[in-house]
Amino acid sequence: MNSPVVSICIPTFNRPELLKEAVQSCLNQTFSDFEIVITDNSTNDDSLKMISGIGDSRIRYYRNEGNIGSQASSVRALSLSSGKYVKWLMDDDLMSPVFLELTVEVLERHPSAGVAMAPMDLIDANGHRIIPRFYVFRAMDYRYRYRVGDGLVDRKTILHDFLVRDYPCCVPSGVLFRHEILQRIRGVDPVADFAADLDICMRAALHSDFYYIDQVLSSWRYFPQNYTANMHLTGMPVQVFYYITRKILKDPISREMFAGQDWAKLERDSLFFCSCRALLNFQAAWNQRSPRLVSKTLALIWREDPYRINLLRLPLFVIREIWASLFGPKLPPPRS
Repeated sequence: MNSPVVSICIPTFNRPELLKEAVQSCLNQTFSDFEIVITDNSTNDDSLKMISGIGDSRIRYYRNEGNIGSQASSVRALSLSSGKYVKWLMDDDLMSPVFLELTVEVLERHPSAGVAMAPMDLIDANGHRIIPRFYVFRAMDYRYRYRVGDGLVDRKTILHDFLVRDYPCCVPSGVLFRHEILQRIRGVDPVADFAADLDICMRAALHSDFYYIDQVLSSWRYFPQNYTANMHLTGMPVQVFYYITRKILKDPISREMFAGQDWAKLERDSLFFCSCRALLNFQAAWNQRSPRLVSKTLALIWREDPYRINLLRLPLFVIREIWASLFGPKLPPPRS
C-alpha cells in the first residue's frame, strides 16, 4: 500500500468522548490522503469501542502496554507513522476542516519550510470559544498569533524569536511537520519534559524555515483538566526553559547562524527570556497562596541566569507586559 501524505498522531488516555471529537475533526478534513495513528494509554476499552464503531480504514489503533505516559505514547505514534508529513493532535483538541489542505499546500510549495504553523482558538471543555487571561492581565484572544498576514519565515528569524521574543508556535495541535525534519532532529528529547513540543519546534528551526498561515486552523482546549492549564494554576518545572535554551545555544548550527552578531548579548537576552517565562510560577503561587513557590522560583532564576542585570530587568518586563495588556494596540483578527 502507498504511504499516506499525512500521518495524524493522537496519543490518548481515558477520554473517549473528547477523542471522538478530535477524530471527527480529522475525518471532516477537505484533504483526505491521511492516516490516523492512535496510541492508547487507557485503563479500559472505552476508546477502542468508540474507534471500532467509527469503522474508518484510515484509523490505526494501538493499545500501549499499560500507561507509558503521554510523551512515550506520542513517540510511539510517531514511530508507527508513515506519512510525508506528521501532525500530532492532542486527544482534546480539534482541527478546522481545511487544516491539512492549507498546511500541506504551503509545505509542498515551499520546500525549505519544515513546519507550517497557524494561530489557534481557545475552547473550554464544552467546545465553546473562550478568551482566558494569562499572567493575570493578558487576555488571550488567540494562541500563537505570530504576525499579521501569511508568509515564509526564515530559520534565523524564527529561531531568534523563539530565543528572545516569544514562542511563534508550540502546541503540536497547531502545527504540521515535514517528517524528514523530525527524523533529522531525532524526535523527542525526554529531558525536555512538559516542554518537549517547544524543544522540537526550536530544534526544527535550526534546520528549516517555517511558514505561517494567518488563519485560525485549530482549537486548543483549555480547561482545568488540561495538563498545561493545570500547570499554569499549580506551578511548572520552569528550569526546563533554561535547559532547552542552553542546548540550542550550544549547538554549532546556532553559532554559525548568528555569526557576526553580539553572541554575549544573544545569550544574555535568551536567558532573560527564560527568566521571564519562569515568572509564570508567580501566577501559580498567587492561585495557590504559596510564598514557598515564589521563593523557590526566585532561587531558580538566581541559579540558572548568571546575568545579574537580568534580575533588574524583570520588574520592567512585568510593567511593560501589564501596560501592553491594558493599553497596547489591537491587531486585526486572523482569518477564521
